[in-house]
Amino acid sequence: MGLKDTAAKNFFGRQDVMAALLEHVFPLGRGGIREEGLSLVDGEYYRILQDGNGRLVTDNRYRDRLYEYDSGNELVSIGLEFQANRDRTMVLRIMGYDIRRYHALQKEGRMHRVINLVLNFDPKGRKGPSDLKQMMPQTSGVTDGLFYNYGFLELNIYELAEKYKQFHCGELKKVLYYFKLAKERGPLLKRMKRDHLSRDAAIVCAVFLGIPMQLDHKMEVINMCKVVSDFKRKCKAEGVAVGRAKGIAEGRTEGRTEGRTEGRLEATKEIVLALLKKHSSISFIKEITQASDELIQEVRLSLGT
Repeated sequence: MGLKDTAAKNFFGRQDVMAALLEHVFPLGRGGIREEGLSLVDGEYYRILQDGNGRLVTDNRYRDRLYEYDSGNELVSIGLEFQANRDRTMVLRIMGYDIRRYHALQKEGRMHRVINLVLNFDPKGRKGPSDLKQMMPQTSGVTDGLFYNYGFLELNIYELAEKYKQFHCGELKKVLYYFKLAKERGPLLKRMKRDHLSRDAAIVCAVFLGIPMQLDHKMEVINMCKVVSDFKRKCKAEGVAVGRAKGIAEGRTEGRTEGRTEGRLEATKEIVLALLKKHSSISFIKEITQASDELIQEVRLSLGT
């Protein structure tokens, strides 16, 4: 996922956020996940392999995040993967990760279970196979009862967003609520303006919800009211400058008043165009520009989308 992958790792891979996710989804969370029992593992390293022709090659595959959790009764490794779109080979990829992990645990003389969680960011909730059985045709044969069905737990971020109130981590609850508003085309900016977010949380919102933010990377806590206001002013200033010039030029033959009116319309179109190119949501564009659905559709058609 590139940028999205990094943004997801930095926020959803945070110890407090990960503990809240585990408490929500895994049976081991029924008694409450102890955040201090969760630790990030720096053991996912590159390996040098030899291909069929004898050439040395690098195995660049590695997990997004790997943790160990000590419940007090059991030690378990937990793999976390982020997925932008449906991936039909994720089961096989995770099997490769787990083989590597089990080999490392064996060498260390401390074998324990490895479980895996995949966080899916597809707005339509599309999921690929989450176990080996789902990858194969549905058949019945002599191997029934003998086949080991290997798999993982997959969660969609927008489905979790519907349950945002159930999470005890305050900032995770806020971010999930923003995902919910974005999907429902609710007043996202109006809600965000009330909050202060950590830099990692603000970047996740910017990257996944299509909100181009001007962030102060020297600050650990971001005042979202200032971010949203600054961005609105920047968008309008850029759009007005281009749109006014176009409108006045095109409206000269009809007089100054008509030119100014045309300028305002062109300014709005320019802002809409810029936001569409940045893949911003329709609700976000309407909040910024106050443009009608018809005008936004007109601009979108001019892009051929």
